[in-house]
Parts: sequence; C-alpha cells; structure tokens
Amino acid sequence: MQAQNSQHILVVEDDASLRRIVVRMLEGAGFAVTAAHGFGDAMEAIESTNEISLLLADIEMPAGTPHGYSIGASARRHRHDLKIVYMTAGPEPEGFALFDRGGGGVLRMPFTAYALIRTITVELARH
Repeated sequence: MQAQNSQHILVVEDDASLRRIVVRMLEGAGFAVTAAHGFGDAMEAIESTNEISLLLADIEMPAGTPHGYSIGASARRHRHDLKIVYMTAGPEPEGFALFDRGGGGVLRMPFTAYALIRTITVELARH
C-alpha cells in the first residue's frame, strides 16, 4: 500500500529493533520518517519543525520515563493539529483508559505493514 503523499511521521519507540522495522515499513510506503527513542528526542523533533503530520508512539515506555500518552499530550501542546496513533503490545495498561489520548487511535502489536499503513492513512485523513 503506497502513501498518496509525502506526509512526515514521527515514530517514538524505545525498542531499537522494532523502531527500525516500523521506520522501514513507513518509508517503504512513501512516508518521510523521523525516529525517536523517547520523550526528549520526540519533543526535540516536534519543537524543531512543523513538517511532522503524525506522531506514532508506543504507549508503554521504560519505567521512570514518560509513556506514549504523555508524549502525545506534550506534543499536542506544541502542535494542536498533530495527528496521533498509539501502539501497544497488549491491552492498555491499567489506568491508561482514563488518560486523555487526544483522539488518537490505538494500533495493536504485532501488526502487518498493511495494518500500519492503513491506520496511519485513516488517521491522517481525519479532520
């Protein structure tokens, strides 16, 4: 499934192997991609450019670091129009259901390239 345009995606994933796989899937579909391994890198990318169209963030991050919903909320404070999709390997962690995810979708891992691209494309098309 090829992307219709050159939208820019910010991928935030602490697992380097998974991050590389997701980046390859997105680049293979024609997206421009910036990769970040956590909150600091993600916020630096958001604050340094207005070109990012969508944040793709893992919900669960290492203990003691901001989780994906926190990254999304902080990113939205800088970019109100930013689209967000969250990734998770299992059910949402307890208590996360009450967290304001800012309308972002949730993509369950493991996922295929098709499911990833379809989810991103649908979210980018939302108004």
